[in-house]
Amino acid sequence: MIAAGTGLATGSTADDAALEASLAALERSGTDRADLAVVFATGDAYPRAHELLHSVRRVTGAPLVLGCSGGGILTDRREVEDEPTAVAVLAVRCERLVATPFLVERQGERQDLGTEVAQRIGGTVAEGGCVLVLPDAMGCNPAALLAQLHEALGFVPVLGAVAAGTTMFELYNTDAACGALAGVALSGLQPVIGVAQGCTPIGEPFVITRAEANVIHRIANRPALEMLSEAIRSLPGAETRIQRAGVFAGLAMDPAKSPLERGDFLVRNLVGADQASGALAVAERVRVGQTVQFQIRDAEASRDDLRSMLDDVAARLNGRRPAFGCYFDCAGRGRGLFGVPDHDVTLIRERLGDFPLIGFFGNGEFAPVGRRNFFHNYTGALVVFPEA
Repeated sequence: MIAAGTGLATGSTADDAALEASLAALERSGTDRADLAVVFATGDAYPRAHELLHSVRRVTGAPLVLGCSGGGILTDRREVEDEPTAVAVLAVRCERLVATPFLVERQGERQDLGTEVAQRIGGTVAEGGCVLVLPDAMGCNPAALLAQLHEALGFVPVLGAVAAGTTMFELYNTDAACGALAGVALSGLQPVIGVAQGCTPIGEPFVITRAEANVIHRIANRPALEMLSEAIRSLPGAETRIQRAGVFAGLAMDPAKSPLERGDFLVRNLVGADQASGALAVAERVRVGQTVQFQIRDAEASRDDLRSMLDDVAARLNGRRPAFGCYFDCAGRGRGLFGVPDHDVTLIRERLGDFPLIGFFGNGEFAPVGRRNFFHNYTGALVVFPEA
């Protein structure tokens, strides 16, 4: 059996808000104690972070408490943005859940951070599971962390987000740290993962025929910039929509998949263009033979992409109810992008039903695309753990 519940409180001192949120989480879980408590708080909670943690532990009885600060926080009830002192708590009790937590302080001083973490969690994820990572922005090197984890463990799904807020901090049992990496390896439950990169493809997918490092020179033997212009012209209402949308490169992750659909691409920024040669620079290494399709990102595309991702998650759940989940949302989304409150959690409820969910608005997200882990921006990364 999996028992889980969430609570959210705002507008009080951090420890009082944590007390209120913890009581609500435990009550909604229907159990008298938790094995794991996940806590996210706004940055202004830092001065009373230790007291906050003691409140959570005292109420939930959880031997493991883990979390960090966010630019905003969320639960299945609502999203909190631009409100003072907010705390969200997820309480989970499950005999099958195996959790191995870790806290690495002064992460920027560790050249082998991913290798060190892998040594601690290797036994937990040896036969499946996932890893949640909550690094501070200070000293964070996502590419090195993911590369070292992959080298040591092979492919294990890595999810999470970079802490955010006026003061960034990480939470681990009774400790509140800055510049650290907090996280937990989870096994015993099979995660179902969805990644919404907020984009919709435009034009057609074509093969890169000349490239070097992160520069695409030619696509389908034509200048890359010319192919981008053609893709933009194919967009209905292009002149109006392109003024408020970002344009990106979508790199196909599975060379054998056809046809390619939304969600099959790793979306990366276009970081430069050479009008003379027609070359485009991308914020990712590219290679000859790789398929690329340009993408646009605006509120409409992000909404459609999230719906598509949630429908895919629902299909993979195959009728099972999510017991609990985490949602890592980019600080560049939320009300600022969609113009309405609670946009993403409302869609999650509509598509997947009502279940305990916790998350925060971060400074970049970790999530796999295909069978590789990546660091993303402007993305919503969802992991749910279904009932048996």
